[in-house]
Amino acid sequence: MKLTRRNFIWLTGLSSMSFWTRRTHGSQLPTQQSVFSSLSSTPSVWIELNLNNMGWNLKQIKNLVGVPVMAVIKANAYGHGIEKVGRYLEEKGIDSLMVGKFQEAVQLRSKGISCPIHNFGPISEIDTQWLVEHHVSQSVFSDEIYALDSTALRIGKKALVHIHIDTGMGRMGISYREAPSYISTVARLSGIKIAGISTTLTEDDKYDKTQLDRFNNLCQELEKEEISFGPRHAVSSGGLFTLPSAYLDMVRPGITLYGYYPSNVTQTEDKLSLKPVLQLKARVAAVKSLRSGDSVSYHRVYKAKKKEKIAVLPIGYSDGYPTTAVNKGSVLIRGELNPIIASITANHMEVLLSKDSSVSVGDEAVLIGTQGAAAISAFEVAQWAGISIYKLLLSLNPLLSRMSINP
Repeated sequence: MKLTRRNFIWLTGLSSMSFWTRRTHGSQLPTQQSVFSSLSSTPSVWIELNLNNMGWNLKQIKNLVGVPVMAVIKANAYGHGIEKVGRYLEEKGIDSLMVGKFQEAVQLRSKGISCPIHNFGPISEIDTQWLVEHHVSQSVFSDEIYALDSTALRIGKKALVHIHIDTGMGRMGISYREAPSYISTVARLSGIKIAGISTTLTEDDKYDKTQLDRFNNLCQELEKEEISFGPRHAVSSGGLFTLPSAYLDMVRPGITLYGYYPSNVTQTEDKLSLKPVLQLKARVAAVKSLRSGDSVSYHRVYKAKKKEKIAVLPIGYSDGYPTTAVNKGSVLIRGELNPIIASITANHMEVLLSKDSSVSVGDEAVLIGTQGAAAISAFEVAQWAGISIYKLLLSLNPLLSRMSINP
């Protein structure tokens, strides 16, 4: 290693620390060598991914729908890690990946993922060249189409687009009433290839059928005009179980890929025998004995009424664990459920141990996942917190280590 001023200070600092620990505490505190070891040890909070379970879920979805699948991996693949999930799905021969932001498409391509990618999110004019050059299809419904066409003509390639139709969601897309003239215009642009046509359903069972009728009528009108529009797609995870007639030419599953269902009813039915992909874990940071009257956390929010024992975990809402799970949720340590008490702060939570507990510092704590014969599902945690499974998973901090543990 080249000796620079910064390296000299760093090395002498470690040496001084090592000398001090030996002088004052003998071998009880870490030596320089053990400091280096601890720096490369398992993180205090991490996520484990069983991607084989995702493969199972994908197979179940394909068997159900019988049409190509555009896997939705927006929002860091629903908290699972967009690069790991994208690469795995490509290896499994996924038909297409769908992202919610332009930057996610860039991230995937930069990691060598070459399968079809569709960006549903907005773009600026400066983004168009990258999209065209990297063969990423873009959702369009307004004047962005002209920037894509101009760029495509300039560099001599076709821009791939999916025209998104607002059939009643009232969000993104061109109104189904205005769509015929817009699509007719797009079809005449020589730099554009229409690679698909889509809509988003509201997941209101009755209204979804109205939306589907509007969408199908539009497609039939385009066919009469001999306008080619590529595969039709309308269904996300919700529609997989409520509207089979909307499978059309392609489906866009999201939450079901990760092992969960879009509603309480479908979760209970478990029609596809889905397998959760993600586990959230932490290491016990401290074990404390409390006496009656001792308090825990800010504002003394918890006070022991008798002798108690607690474990402190280095995980909090900055990691994505919901604060509203306090006094409802539990954590698995040594195969036993331990209730969450006090308050969940940015980086810590406390759990109540049994009085004869043998839990010690360094033990694995499971917040989502299995331990021995016991399990805590993300769906349970979401229920404890009073939030959706979507909000729980998407809130997981993208900086947490994500480790593949495929058996």
